[in-house]
Amino acid sequence: MNVPKLRRSVGAGAFASAALIVATACNAGVDHASPPVGAIQASQPAPAPGLRTVDNAQLGKLVTDEKGWVLYRFEQDKPNPPTSTCTGECATQWQPAAAVSDTQVQGVDQNLVGSVKRPDGTMQLTLNGMPLYHFAGDKNPGDTKGQGANRTWYAATPDGEKAGAPAQPKSASTENGSDGY
Repeated sequence: MNVPKLRRSVGAGAFASAALIVATACNAGVDHASPPVGAIQASQPAPAPGLRTVDNAQLGKLVTDEKGWVLYRFEQDKPNPPTSTCTGECATQWQPAAAVSDTQVQGVDQNLVGSVKRPDGTMQLTLNGMPLYHFAGDKNPGDTKGQGANRTWYAATPDGEKAGAPAQPKSASTENGSDGY
């Protein structure tokens, strides 16, 4: 009668050993110094969606998203009323910046932040009426590889204008339609 108990003990021991081997193999290559993804999310909330400004040595102050990715404007879009014209293949290279109801801003006038409904029904973030985009060619936060592309894409400034363009001073000659020369 002790034989069945012994078989159960041996069987239980073999099962425990197999479970330990499987658990060890499943954890191979896992960095145990890093907390699990869920723990990171619980202890460090993701930054609120928003707009920030950064200083760029060549272009001046630029607008980025909350993660530091530069946002661009498309010259074929219209600010009044806001109109987004980059669709289809264009929108795969120039991804529309998603609009959220509580966009946080830092260095950007909250009154200039808005949204526009895109042709596909999604909402896109605008700045001073101009729809904003991310460029797929930017590989790191702060990259400005889309600046000047096709002479229609420009990094956005905090007032929603295109970066790298000289400010146009208001003068009597420009206000009355003359070219100032």
